[in-house]
Amino acid sequence: MAITPSQPAPGLAEFQSDSIGGLVELWAGDTPAPVSVSVKYTAAQAAAGIPAYTPVSVDFETDELSLVDGTTVTKANAITVGVLRAGAGGGVAGRMDVYKAGCPNINALNWPASLDTEAKRLAAFDLASCQIYVKKPYYS
Repeated sequence: MAITPSQPAPGLAEFQSDSIGGLVELWAGDTPAPVSVSVKYTAAQAAAGIPAYTPVSVDFETDELSLVDGTTVTKANAITVGVLRAGAGGGVAGRMDVYKAGCPNINALNWPASLDTEAKRLAAFDLASCQIYVKKPYYS
């Protein structure tokens, strides 16, 4: 019985670039260790969607998530772990994970338009309610 490979014909390996898909490393350090918790998002946030690695503000008493916009919500204390696709779950409220501790790469986060300079981004997190220390990697 002949075996038909499901993969394309083998050939020589190709060299395209020295980076893997142009991905930016999320973590810039290992202290503090990443810690994630589950928080609530609203139906309006589910309808609009939230990108992964977005700085957000969480009220840890009620577990409610708010987007940092620079005007009404000015300080972040968490970062979304994954993407909440627009219209996910029929646009109803639910839960998603956020990081409340870690040392992320400043270039890997999805910053709101109001945080447009490196100085604003470095000061974006409320260190009284989280342990997120944003930094620029040495190699960037």
